Amino acid sequence: MSRSKVDVAIVGAGPNGLSLASYLADSGVERRIFGLTMRAWRDMPPGMNLKSFGFATSIPCLRPHYTFPEYCRARGLEDFEPISFTTFSEYGEWFQQQLVPDVETTLVSRVDRQGDGFEVTLDSGEVFHARRVIVAAGLSYFTRTPEMFKALPAGFVTHGSDTRKYVESNQYAGKDIAVVGAGQTALEAAALLHEGGARVQILARRDVWWSDPFSERTLKDKLLNPNTVVGPGRKNWVLQHLPWLPYYLPAERRVRLAKTYLGPLGAWWLRPRVDGKIHIERQIALLSAVVEDNKVALKFRAGQDEKLIRVDHIISATGYEADVDRLPFISPNLAADVKRIERAPELSPSFESTSVPGLYFVGPVASFSFGPLVRFVAGAEFTVPRVSRHVVKSLKRRTAASPAVVATAKASA
Repeated sequence: MSRSKVDVAIVGAGPNGLSLASYLADSGVERRIFGLTMRAWRDMPPGMNLKSFGFATSIPCLRPHYTFPEYCRARGLEDFEPISFTTFSEYGEWFQQQLVPDVETTLVSRVDRQGDGFEVTLDSGEVFHARRVIVAAGLSYFTRTPEMFKALPAGFVTHGSDTRKYVESNQYAGKDIAVVGAGQTALEAAALLHEGGARVQILARRDVWWSDPFSERTLKDKLLNPNTVVGPGRKNWVLQHLPWLPYYLPAERRVRLAKTYLGPLGAWWLRPRVDGKIHIERQIALLSAVVEDNKVALKFRAGQDEKLIRVDHIISATGYEADVDRLPFISPNLAADVKRIERAPELSPSFESTSVPGLYFVGPVASFSFGPLVRFVAGAEFTVPRVSRHVVKSLKRRTAASPAVVATAKASA
């Protein structure tokens, strides 16, 4: 039985996936894109805002007048920080309706190698051949939870990515909650739980606040530390203007940069909802967590002191860790063929797997190859044109080298 074929299958309909679908369509590439449009952004907790700058959060495309600030201004919305998650997710849905109206909400259940391309299976049962596959799956598959928390009985730990669910249910009002983490997710969770009537404390390994990028700065500081898409600083300027540079660093240094630079910190606008209202333990190290009398006895070290608290629930806002094996639609055989940097895919300068030609990974999963910029929406400005150019060129080379084309050329010679 013959199966349909397509040049490119894009898995994921967030900012990177939508941008790539738009670029490839305008470049004449036949592609299909699968996913729930802006799902991760639509699932963000209500009442919270983007950590990133409005001017740095556009979805790139080849057509003019589709930037996020233009969208906001045309509707009389605030295009300056802080901007709500709701506004950004609505912008993404508008972008999709205008430029990528053919997003398919049927999800991809399996991708495997087939000949010189890939066999793609959908939840609907449809199976087709794709010459190239681009994984633009975001962070949802990569939640990280400390092993001691995984060992606790079900119902005592929730990952911070589920903020909306537990806030809207109001199930923790009047409960004692420990939020473990130092980033935006941890602080958002703590603020919302506190405002919903929970008794909250934050346990963090480091400081928790990003400095206010809009505070008064001297002219000298502005010159020495220019503002960029990821905040003020000379290193940030390099990341924005020379985004390919981290790729050519030694692997150990590049991975360390991806893990530690622009790490988890809370946005300036969230600070008034936390400081003076929620107790924060800094410089902590977790020691143990066990359930006793239907509460979690959580032991940790803070500085030189050991402390023990008892809480009804733990919010583990402990970040994400890219791992190809945790992408459920990548078949085990295909995953085994993907060369890794730790558990993340090792990528070429064009975001293509170095060991599986035709398989691309974009977004946060690419940070061990390209550094921290690609974790942000702003990174799509670098990622998408590079990937789309390479895909277009590789498809043209394949067409030119195919047996049918060669035979036709010989016959006409």
